[in-house]
Amino acid sequence: MEFTVSLDSPFSLEHTLKSGQLFRWRKRGEWWYGVVSGSVLKIQQDGDTLRCITGSDRLDSGFVTNYFKLDEDLEHVLGTLTKDEVVTRAIEKYYGLRLVRQETWECLGSFVLATNANIPRIEKMVAAICARYGTRFEFEGDSYSSFPAPGVLAGAAMADLRACGLGYRAPFLKHVAASVADGKIDFDGLAALPFEDSRKVLLKELLGEKVLLGVGPKVADCVLLYSCGKDEAFPIDVWIARVLAKSYPRLIDSSLRARLARDGKIKLSYGDYLRLSQSVRKHFGRYAGYAQQYLYMDAREREA
Repeated sequence: MEFTVSLDSPFSLEHTLKSGQLFRWRKRGEWWYGVVSGSVLKIQQDGDTLRCITGSDRLDSGFVTNYFKLDEDLEHVLGTLTKDEVVTRAIEKYYGLRLVRQETWECLGSFVLATNANIPRIEKMVAAICARYGTRFEFEGDSYSSFPAPGVLAGAAMADLRACGLGYRAPFLKHVAASVADGKIDFDGLAALPFEDSRKVLLKELLGEKVLLGVGPKVADCVLLYSCGKDEAFPIDVWIARVLAKSYPRLIDSSLRARLARDGKIKLSYGDYLRLSQSVRKHFGRYAGYAQQYLYMDAREREA
């Protein structure tokens, strides 16, 4: 099936797909290929038009509009964020970058694997579990695999998961998959909750054990931002915390700022994370997640 989507507001397919939100997209020539919703979406941007090819009737223009949040007024969103030179410069450089609406289980499983790993490593791990446990299908003569269902990963042998290169993340992924398969998390209900409540659901403890073992506040914020429409979520790791410390020192308390200024890696405590998250969200407002994405892209290029 071939179709086009007309763009009525700013959008950059390139910036969006390279922004670290997604791990199953590859560029071949002028086309991007992504495994989405159990099929392949082949897409190319030509000015204010997206050209799309897919083998699934489900991946229609409505799906593309929803997936890339083309129904969100990006000009209004970015207009609320141009508070200073730092974020304004990043927005100008990566104008058109949008947040996406991923399938929640795939987003959760992927970001459990993303802890302490760079993007190429994450992509490799995700590709490995999909190849081993996903449902295979073909598109344009090539073989692809869907993201594995939670029940499949919950039943996987630990040794086989580790063979996919997951390392210490293997038991975390297996536990999270089992929690989802057992119905302990209602994803639809999660999206309907206010931000703070939805994060508490992902992080809550049940009988002294976390429902989603291995899901810390950063993973929770990624899931809420990239799949649940919580645009105020602001995922923070030590790397982005250092960016904040350099460009927005007044948002960070002095003791944490001093630790971030030192050489070497440090781990943000749960309390550090929540305090910094609250401070940054208060500063940037309801679209803080967009600010994070633009600042991340700008800082990543500077570090490259």
